[in-house]
Amino acid sequence: MKNYLSRIVTMLSYMDGTCVDAWKDEQLQKLNDEKDDGTLETDEGLWERFIERFNNAFTNQNQRSKAYQELCKLKQGESLDDFFTKFKQLAQEADVPLDDKGTIETLKHTMAQGLTSAIINSPTYDPTAKTPWTFKEWEEQAHKSHLKWKAAAEFTQRRQGLFQAFKLSPRQGNNSRRGGYRRNNWRNNGKCTTSQGGYHMDVNATETTDINTIAGRGQQHSKAKKAELMRSNLCFYCEIQGH
Repeated sequence: MKNYLSRIVTMLSYMDGTCVDAWKDEQLQKLNDEKDDGTLETDEGLWERFIERFNNAFTNQNQRSKAYQELCKLKQGESLDDFFTKFKQLAQEADVPLDDKGTIETLKHTMAQGLTSAIINSPTYDPTAKTPWTFKEWEEQAHKSHLKWKAAAEFTQRRQGLFQAFKLSPRQGNNSRRGGYRRNNWRNNGKCTTSQGGYHMDVNATETTDINTIAGRGQQHSKAKKAELMRSNLCFYCEIQGH
């Protein structure tokens, strides 16, 4: 019959170091307590309980340490949803509370720098508040700031598309708002095109086509093509929606 108590004591004798001494003393005390309670040295339960405690103390600790290292190295990619899902998963595996100050600091450094700056500079963020933001509040504000960034990026992309369509540079577009359009020959009864700084409702599709024709840059469309563009609410010149 196997003497499990003796096997455990032998195994503990090989364990040495300041990191395990306290744990080893605790296990020896547990074995003595179980023996005093009448547990036999040949009881297989002694060994099974010891192995379970060993795995919880060391094997799981290694997994938590690895998860924490991955958490600190995590970087936000294109998908903000995927980033937060992965962050919360690693935080759970590392056994760190989401609302802990250290976890929030890790979140700040793993998010894109521009997004973190946008959140900190938002009117709702107060670094001197007595009650710091929870992880959920940081996550919600991150999504709001990200949506604002996407809206701004889409606007810039459409604006650049108009500049390219009318063969203008952004500098020309900026000058138009300062009155530079007055020196431009593109006129239509005193109104400016949207690319020249005019209000988008001041120019309809037909007027825009006339202006482009005057400038020598217009596109000749058949009646069928024009009807198709009108049904899709697209510009006669650049075939882009939204202006």
